[in-house]
Amino acid sequence: MARVNVYLPDELARRVRTAGLNVSGLAQEALRGALEAGETDRWLERLEAIPRADIAHERVIGALDAAREELGARG
Repeated sequence: MARVNVYLPDELARRVRTAGLNVSGLAQEALRGALEAGETDRWLERLEAIPRADIAHERVIGALDAAREELGARG
């Protein structure tokens, strides 16, 4: 596992130590969350770039309902 340094203001470091927080675990969780948020943002940008289909909302809902019924019948 790679080792990195994280710099904290003195007061924050004191409060973290007093609270007994796991800095490594919290940093890993925060960094994963930031990466996932970036991935979601990029996915949404790609999704917005796809031309919209000219299909009525009711037709889409009908197709979803039919798929749910078909999948439910298989279960």
